[in-house]
This record gives sequence, structure tokens and C-alpha cells, in this order.
Amino acid sequence: MFKKIILLIGISSCLFAGEGLPVLLFPTMAQDGYFPSIPQQKEDQINFSYANWYYDTDYSAVSVNYRSYTFGFKGLISGNIDIRGDVPADEAVGVTSYYNSVLYAGKTLKLSDRWRLNTVANLLTERLFYATSWGASLDAEAVWAFNVRYRALVGFENLGMMSPLLNMPTKTPARYYLGTDALIDFILVSLQGGLTRDLDPYFKLGVRYIHPVFDVSYTYDNLNMMHHVGADIKWKNYRIGYGQYLHQRGLGYPMMFTVGMLF
Repeated sequence: MFKKIILLIGISSCLFAGEGLPVLLFPTMAQDGYFPSIPQQKEDQINFSYANWYYDTDYSAVSVNYRSYTFGFKGLISGNIDIRGDVPADEAVGVTSYYNSVLYAGKTLKLSDRWRLNTVANLLTERLFYATSWGASLDAEAVWAFNVRYRALVGFENLGMMSPLLNMPTKTPARYYLGTDALIDFILVSLQGGLTRDLDPYFKLGVRYIHPVFDVSYTYDNLNMMHHVGADIKWKNYRIGYGQYLHQRGLGYPMMFTVGMLF
């Protein structure tokens, strides 16, 4: 019965963000939020992010862009998870924590003047009480540039597998999608739509106002049911970003912060 207790908790904790392996679906930078497509960064830079998410979850991320390469780490820990058995009781048997992280590396390949291929490999781990699971996933995105202002995208993300966690492997939150973005004066508009691993439709959208000193953005992810408003300030070679997230069903209103530096 003890394994069953832990298994039930593993399922509920993994689903607090709607699907398993939630760290894959968390934003990397506060100001970007759920922006469907992020144009290839021209500057070499490093960014550090932190958020206190709902359900007593601490989340942090580090991302590095160097030339055509990207590297990073994202990790979360959700604590104070009650352990309860099959028999209803006022007091929990105990408490435990859930840990989920991803270490990733990627490269952008320039196939021609119009074609780009973005690839990312992810090393995944999750831990619940005494059990640990490992896995891997891939992201790939083909980008066609009509010109400097308009692009079309097709790709997949989080396509992979995990080893069993307490006799049950967690499914990666795979996505298959089409997208487009357009830069109109100083406003970037981006849309993405597709299917999940279970063939459920989804969409994301983002709008960003770009200024030499600051950026302001709004994003929305219908699967996570999350609205996001973000901004960042640019000062010399430094960036300071803030993101406010609002769950449309009122589960929480987490804040996220990012500090970055160009090099």
C-alpha cells in the first residue's frame, strides 16, 4: 500500500502544471513568458531567473547564448506534499517533495539565406521521495524567413521518454506545431498552434513592444491557462526582467525575475 500512496502523490504532484515534467513547460525568462517564438539572439548573453510558483514551488533557470549555441538549466522543487493512504484521515502520514530539472544544449543551423533549423537536446530528471527517474527529449524547429519581418515555423518539442518512476514512467509533454511571427514597426506579434502528445489542440500567442531602453510583452498559453505580462529594462550590457503570471482559474499569481548580462 505504501507504494500506492507514493504513486498517487507522484501523479498529483506531476500534474500541478497540467502535465508531467512541468519544468519543460515553465518560462525560461521572466520577460518572455510563453512567447511562442523567440528570434535568434544576436548578442552573446547569460541570464539567471527565479520564480516562487504556486503550490509552494521554487523555480530557477540559467540560460546562455553563445554565437549559434544555447545552453541552460531549469529546475523546480515543490515541497510540503502530504502523504495520505487509502483510508481518509485528518492528519497526513508525512510530507515529501517533488523535484524536476532539465539540462539542455542546442544549436541553430543556417541552411540557407531563408532557412534556419533550431535543435535542442534535453537531459531530464525527476525525483519523488526516494524514487528517481531519468530521461531525454528533443526539440526541433524549422524556420522560413519570407523577409526580415515575417517568418513561418514548424516543429516539435519535448519529444522523448523517461525511465519508470515508481513503476510508472512519466510522459513528456510533447508538442507538434505550426507558427508565424511578424515584426510591424516596433511591435512583434507571434502565434503558434498545434497538438499535444494526446492530440489535444492548443495555441499560444505573444505581443511585444520593442524599445532601445525597454521591452513590454503580453503572452497567453491556453493549455496552462496562464496570462503573462512582462517587461525588461536595458542598461549598457545588463538586462533586468520582470514577469507577472495570472492563472485564469485563480490557482495563483506567481512573479518571476530575470537578471542578464551581454558579453
